[in-house]
Amino acid sequence: MRKTLKIYFTSDMHGYMAPVNYATGRRKDAGLANMIPHFVKDGNTLVLDGGDTIQGSPFAYLQAQGGSAELFAKCMNLAGYDYVTLGNHDFNYGYEYLASYLENLHAPCLCANITDVTGRLTFLPSAVKVMENGLRVGIIGICTDFINVWEKKVNLTKIRVGDVRAALTPVYEKLRPETDVLIGLYHGGFECDVETGRVLSTTRENIGYEIARDFEFDLLLTGHQHMALAGAEIAGTYVAQTPANAEQYVEAELVWEDAGNSHIISCNTVLRPAGSVSDPQTMELLAEPERQTAVWLDTPKGHFDAPLLPGEHLDMALHGSSIADFFNRVQLWASGAELSTTSLANEVKGFGTDVTVRDIVSTYIYPNTLVVKEVTGEALRRTLERSAEYFDADEAGNLQVSRKFLEPKISHYNFDYIMGIDYGFDWRRPEGSRVTHMLYQGKPVEPEQKFTMVMNNYRASGTGGYEFLRDCPTVREIMTDMVELIIRYFEEK
Repeated sequence: MRKTLKIYFTSDMHGYMAPVNYATGRRKDAGLANMIPHFVKDGNTLVLDGGDTIQGSPFAYLQAQGGSAELFAKCMNLAGYDYVTLGNHDFNYGYEYLASYLENLHAPCLCANITDVTGRLTFLPSAVKVMENGLRVGIIGICTDFINVWEKKVNLTKIRVGDVRAALTPVYEKLRPETDVLIGLYHGGFECDVETGRVLSTTRENIGYEIARDFEFDLLLTGHQHMALAGAEIAGTYVAQTPANAEQYVEAELVWEDAGNSHIISCNTVLRPAGSVSDPQTMELLAEPERQTAVWLDTPKGHFDAPLLPGEHLDMALHGSSIADFFNRVQLWASGAELSTTSLANEVKGFGTDVTVRDIVSTYIYPNTLVVKEVTGEALRRTLERSAEYFDADEAGNLQVSRKFLEPKISHYNFDYIMGIDYGFDWRRPEGSRVTHMLYQGKPVEPEQKFTMVMNNYRASGTGGYEFLRDCPTVREIMTDMVELIIRYFEEK
């Protein structure tokens, strides 16, 4: 007997519900509204989401200022989602904002390693859905436990995030013998190259390869890395992943056959574009909020004497960036620290001479707050050495971006620009010895010399290869969103 199962999977939509490019204000073939017409459901179809849904766009930022993510839940309900899990960014705007999403969402939230200590929000570890054709489908949700590293503690006072593998194992062992098809819904990526198995990262942020290798899932749907992976197979487990911002979704068709004593599953996964046709109901729901967003984004906030425009990331790392300088100046103004370190997103819009809110939120795209750390000269040197790992040479000796910053995901944002000291690199030297000099007020920086240095809360957590910064004493925290600080800087200056 042959039975089929159709799956539509989205992940890392980051608040992109409508087909809008917020950097330009123009229409774009993306957004959940454009995906919905493709989700053709019957009794043997599931629509699943892998998290990072309610944060990441200017639209989402403005919704968060209003205190409610209910609108996202309504859009998800119109799409007919059966189950969702959460991503790390879904916690960025706090417990109540997350609650307004989950409490208005029709789909159960599956997350085996997340619990609400108050009991208000329900996170189911798994679910079993019996399809119309009788197929017993098990779904286990799981999210990277690096939430504990990145997230502001105030946002996790009612939430507990457990170890991925420890939470997954008992749920998997229970469900595997009870189901015909077992699906993993994992907000995390791959620590190894999916084709070769070559190790790309030794942290536990992403363990998708390990999960596929050690657990007999039939299909592992992943996210977090924003990698366009139409499909691959790891140790008998089919895997797939979507890029970010609702540009594409995964369509999977599984075929289950009962051949004597063996159950054979074949799986075909493809990435589909969001397309250009929008769901009318969703667009009607979004019309007024999107209009309000456009008005807010086009609000003038300031003026520069000359534009601050991005170049190629490698060129900016080599020669400096006026945009990074501006961010550092805002951070120093807001904190009163002696030094400042910042980074740039993978995609940077930059500023013309006349600056609107749209320019600000499209250039500083993260929901970061600031932390002032006390750092020694040695910690400063290690910070610079980590950034110097950004540089590499090809076989001909030409400078290029190191694979460390391109795999397993592109992470130009892990190169830091520091203001307050003079320093230099010699990228031809071995890693760990590339810093040629560090001067503070014209004098060499001594290893035990102490400074106050302001950075975003992401970097203060030690992520991106800066683990030593986590252990540096925290002087103070500035709990205002960096976008708000930039807007205030314009208003006051």
